[in-house]
Amino acid sequence: MQTFYVPYLQKTGCNSGLLTFLSVLVLLLNACGPNPGETQGDGFGVLEPALGDRAAARVNGTLITIMDIEREAAAQGLIQPGDPITEDSEIYTQILDELIDQRLLAQEAVKRNLDQSDDAQNRLRIARERILGNVLVEKAVADAVTEEAIKRLYEEQVNLSEPEEEVRARHILVETKSKALEIKNLLEGGGSFAALAFEHSKDAATRLEGGDLGFFNQSSMVEPFASAAFALRPNEISGPVKTEYGWHIIKLEERRLAKPPELAIMRSRIVRFMTFDEIQKLVTELRENAKIERAADSSAQTKPSSSVEITTDGSE
Repeated sequence: MQTFYVPYLQKTGCNSGLLTFLSVLVLLLNACGPNPGETQGDGFGVLEPALGDRAAARVNGTLITIMDIEREAAAQGLIQPGDPITEDSEIYTQILDELIDQRLLAQEAVKRNLDQSDDAQNRLRIARERILGNVLVEKAVADAVTEEAIKRLYEEQVNLSEPEEEVRARHILVETKSKALEIKNLLEGGGSFAALAFEHSKDAATRLEGGDLGFFNQSSMVEPFASAAFALRPNEISGPVKTEYGWHIIKLEERRLAKPPELAIMRSRIVRFMTFDEIQKLVTELRENAKIERAADSSAQTKPSSSVEITTDGSE
């Protein structure tokens, strides 16, 4: 596979879904989302579902909506942000039960005036800061990480990357050098490589395919197998090559320049890079224009850290 020389692309690693860390927005007392309905006087839920939303349950007269369930499921990583959830699924039932329990606990806390305590007010203040920060980050990322921008960065990297050579080869794997030499002699006598691989190779993954390994680049194979394979000319057969797996006889079938990976393959890595890059730019700009005074160390640096963790916790 070709290497894309985008800073941080390799560092951000693999898994999976779009803007995962931004989905961790835990519902607090007041569900926040796009186009919410009018909030109830007690601060729990909305009076009526917003356009496109619908009721899932009422707890002591307060509303829990389908969007509440979808946001919480996404926050827990059970679905991707924006994905719908069906009412007959186990996830729907699980999350709805959790939100009902959460609503009951919150209502009881208010009933006991616990929401007015200094501790509760401090926790709510911190949670509000985190949620507002996440809302800002989500907006900045959504504006920057568009399909057009993703495609543009992909095309830039395709143009910058150097085509990598790959080869297609066959091999026959045996236990001893003497057996490898015996097979080499049979091949030089006109024997079929595929037939001899089927008969003698102990590589169960390729034996039935006549020893065919398909196309591979040099870094994807162990040494000295890789060097031996790439040193051959098409249709040339190597002498015995020893690796940790045994003794190999290698036949080179063809060479070619590898095609760049498709956008669909690179998309998640590009999105992760663009996401972190946008957050870094946002935080850097805010720090450069802010007055930051550290009580513990007045000479402390105010440069942003190398990574930004965006999390929201329902409790402190």
